[in-house]
This record gives sequence, structure tokens and C-alpha cells, in this order.
Amino acid sequence: MTAAAQEAAPVSEQICNICLTHDPAYGGLYRSVNDFADALNAPIFAFEGDRYRVSAAAARLATAAVADAELLVVHSLFRGHATWAQAWARQHHRRYWAVPHGCLDPAGLSHHGLLKRLWLGLRGRSYLAGAERIVVSSQRSLEKARPWIPPERAVVVHWPVDLPSLAAKDESRARFRQRHGVPEAARQLLFLGRLHAIKRPIETVRAFAAAMTDHCHLVIAGMDGDLTQADVLAAVPTGCRDRVHLVGPLAGAEVNAAFLASDGFISLSWQENFGYSAAEAAAYGLPIILSPGHDLAHEMPARDGRFACGWLLGNDSQAAAVGAIGEFGRADDATLVAAGAAGRGWASDELSRERFRDRLIELAGA
Repeated sequence: MTAAAQEAAPVSEQICNICLTHDPAYGGLYRSVNDFADALNAPIFAFEGDRYRVSAAAARLATAAVADAELLVVHSLFRGHATWAQAWARQHHRRYWAVPHGCLDPAGLSHHGLLKRLWLGLRGRSYLAGAERIVVSSQRSLEKARPWIPPERAVVVHWPVDLPSLAAKDESRARFRQRHGVPEAARQLLFLGRLHAIKRPIETVRAFAAAMTDHCHLVIAGMDGDLTQADVLAAVPTGCRDRVHLVGPLAGAEVNAAFLASDGFISLSWQENFGYSAAEAAAYGLPIILSPGHDLAHEMPARDGRFACGWLLGNDSQAAAVGAIGEFGRADDATLVAAGAAGRGWASDELSRERFRDRLIELAGA
């Protein structure tokens, strides 16, 4: 809910989510804020349009909206909404949580790094020290944030994903493949994410082509980012173009169909603080090929000293990606089924909405 919407509907609930902006274009951040709101039955107040400083008008709306709140759950850092929440909580003797969403990852700090470190030095350390909880989505994210946060305040809570039904898999698989020209007998590998340099779709295409797995097809699904579909298509070698399918942005039932039609999932992203697409792929029972930048992957099951859910690359090189794609292409069906089952079982246990809700409610009441 935006500041304007809140003016007409003041909040009386005891918990309120605070964020800078709440727009589906922000992908995982938008989704995770919704997950907090649903789990805590708590509304969302977004400082739409306010950046480094909160305007007097927005402050008045926010003050009215959260007047009865006992706890503010504040998402992301570096902007005025966070320092406003800290000041309001101090003034009214209320609690607040800080949810950094990867803002303290070295990769995130490298972008506009001088401004971010200035904020951390001038305001951030006080803000984080005053938070009752600092909630992160994985142990690896916590380790990377340790230089900035009081360790006794930090808690790890995995974000949730739904465990989908696989009952209509065969029918959905056939329809999706027919629509996009993927042969039924082929082994389909899925890339799902924004076409952005950090997600490395072009490197994914090049590694797939170099792996020379002739019976495998690669489906690239996602909206344009700082790369376009034309950019990605231009990277596909001519001899491989019949096995690489760019299907554009998908939503809702189309995303479900893409997962059900696939035999594996790949993400070579430089950095994923949580990585909803990879977590969902595991929940669908797909063996996954992940770069080491996927924080959550480092908590997923291991068997006999190796990643049990598919392939967790040791580095970001093309050689590592080519090797994993080749192994995916050569693996027998039983191996892939076992890897997918390990991921689905783990997601069912660790990423359930019930577990997420119960953990947040426990923390809020502690």
C-alpha cells in the first residue's frame, strides 16, 4: 500500500511493514515484502517517491499510518525510510526490525559504494544497533553482513516458496513444449529471470553451446533488463539456434508450465541473496545448476561430500558451467530424479510458508 492509499485507511494493526517502494518490477524484493506482510498479517507502508530524505508530507502520512504499531519491519537500507522508522520508534518507544535484503553483501555495496559506506558510517551503524532483530534469509548472507551488524541481533529465516502440485506435469509439459518448439524427447534446461548482466544469461547461452549436448534444449524466460532478448539471441551460435528458445516474460500459470516442462534449472548469477527462482525450481523437484553466488545453495543438502540437488559450481568460470551442463546432459534419468527429490524434500521442510510464519511470529512475540 502506498503512502497515498494509507491516508484514506490508517493502520490499527500492531505490526507494519515499511519499505521505500513496493513495485512488482523489483522482483524478489517485492515478493519477499509481501511474504512478510502475509505471514505477520501486517500491512505495508511504502514511501513512494521519497529517496534519501523523507518529505514532511510523507512523514505525516507514515506517522498516522503506524500510530498504533508496536513493531515496524523495515525493508532494505540506505534511504530515508529506514532512518525515519528508527526515529519514530525511538520517539514512541516502539520496536523495529531491519531486513537488509542483501544490501550488506559486498556485491551490493560495490554499486554506489562510496555513498552506501558513507550512509553506514553516519547513520547505518546506529540504525542496525538499534534494531531489535536483523533478519536475513541465509547463513551465508549473515556471514557477509557480519562486519556491519551486532551479531546478537541477527537471525536467519529462510524466505518461503510454495510446494507445487506435480499432478498435471505430463499434460502441462506437452503443451509448453509444443508451444515453444521443444521436442518431447529432448532434455529441457530452464533459465528463469530478468535479462540482466548480473544474472548472466549470455554466459549461460555460451556455456550451453560449448557443452555440445545435442539432445538438450535451453529455454530462456524473463523480461528485458539491461539486456534484451535480441542481445541474448545474438550470443547464440548459429549452429545452436534450434536448441535455444527465448520465450520472453512469463507470469502466473506460464511460470508453472515452464517449470513443469523442464528437466533441470540453471542460474549462473553473480549473486543471489535468496534466489526465488532457484528455490522454486528445487520445490518443483528439478535438479539445479547454480553458481557459487547463490547464498541459499550453500545450505542445501549434501551427499557424500557433494551437492545433492544437482550441481553447485566451485567457481564462476565458463569451464565449470560447461562441465555441469555436460554432466546434466549425460546423466541418466534416475540420477536427475534423485537430485530433484533431494531439493524438493528440502524445500518442503525448510521453505514452507508455515515454517516462515511460525518463526516470524515467534520472533515478534519474544
